[in-house]
Amino acid sequence: MRFFSLILLSLFVISCGDSPFTGKLVDPFRGDDSITTALRFETESLTISREWKKGPLLYDSSKITISLTDSAGNFTDPIGNFKAYLWMPNMGHGSYPISINKLATGIYELTDVYFTMGGLWDFHLQLEENGNIYDSVSWPLTL
Repeated sequence: MRFFSLILLSLFVISCGDSPFTGKLVDPFRGDDSITTALRFETESLTISREWKKGPLLYDSSKITISLTDSAGNFTDPIGNFKAYLWMPNMGHGSYPISINKLATGIYELTDVYFTMGGLWDFHLQLEENGNIYDSVSWPLTL
């Protein structure tokens, strides 16, 4: 039993490293967000534009602005609640909750966007009303 405990303790010690969230990493890795197709919430005919203000970065907080426009090009808020989350499909997990701040009509700043490990991620945007998701779009990113 003592031998088994010593082995487990040794594995724990050698597998530990600096946390990517301590700010000690000098150069966060910039990811690839090269999607060129238009994104839309079809149920409300809203076109989604996105602009990375910081990132996408691995091991650091990223920030993105999402704009929603109607068919005339006017900034428009959705009828329901606007939500966002990250999902890593190959690993079966997400990341920390994303903070959403409304800057103006149809313009949202998403902060606290953390890509916690390298690989393929899906960035999901959703419209929700009364607890029901009624529209959802996503796009892939590789970090």
